[in-house]
Amino acid sequence: MKKILSLALIVCMIATCALTFASCNSDDKIAGTYEMTSISGTVTYGGETIELEEDLYDYYRITLKKNGSCMIESKASGSTTKVEEEGTWEYDDGILKIKSNPSGITTVEEMTWEDDVIIYEAEQNASGMKIEMKLRLEKVD
Repeated sequence: MKKILSLALIVCMIATCALTFASCNSDDKIAGTYEMTSISGTVTYGGETIELEEDLYDYYRITLKKNGSCMIESKASGSTTKVEEEGTWEYDDGILKIKSNPSGITTVEEMTWEDDVIIYEAEQNASGMKIEMKLRLEKVD
């Protein structure tokens, strides 16, 4: 009986190690820092429409850590204000989900990931603001 129990425990430990190793490998290929290479679309508010272009930002980056946490950082051109938002991320079958809590409101944004490139497409219309955009970020490390 003790041998069967010991064998069962060893099998469980090996399975746990294998699953942990597999999940780390998956995160390893995605984890890293991604920086904006292009942005397109429009933002309309109060009757004014702004075309989204790369030169509107000094930088826009997303850092995905192996432990599932992330940091979203951006700074508008000509501004001293920086945006830094912490969150968590998960990846499944080409879909990257980033969960954050800006201003106390939990949001989950879905993006696609393929070959070290994140594509985020958004169409939102709320509170008098309409956003249509496509953002491309490429892995830099």
